[in-house]
Amino acid sequence: MCLVIDICCIALVFDGQSKQHAKFVPVLEWINGKGLMVYGGTKYNTELGKAKKFLPYVAELSRRRRTVQVPNGEVDQIATALKQKVPDPLFNDEHLVALVIASRCCVVCTNDNTAIAYLKRSDLFADYNGAGRPKVFRGHKKHKELCCDKHIVGACLQ
Repeated sequence: MCLVIDICCIALVFDGQSKQHAKFVPVLEWINGKGLMVYGGTKYNTELGKAKKFLPYVAELSRRRRTVQVPNGEVDQIATALKQKVPDPLFNDEHLVALVIASRCCVVCTNDNTAIAYLKRSDLFADYNGAGRPKVFRGHKKHKELCCDKHIVGACLQ
């Protein structure tokens, strides 16, 4: 599985001391196994840079070839087009939608209800051939089923 981890969930995935970590262990196990973390875009990378405690985790994943970095320019261009299409100030996670579109990733790990509402809007993906609404891993018991080979996309094949 390739998945995007929203920065609001990064501690839930990587910090064993987090109260909700147990719900997100399947994501961590999958990334440490066959899965890959997808990231990229100026806004995502800026948010990731502010989560300094977790940069060593992402760096280690990158060294172990467990990440896919989508070029910033590609993500940023799509994010800009999405913001023009949906100027709603609540739509502040355009970079997540853009990252899904650019990578064709089909799973996003987030518990941000506002982001989820936009990730589920099929009209945001309609202009991008081959891109579709992702599944959302938000820590529910059944969500561990998302951590499987069928969610490995072309950008994540090594």
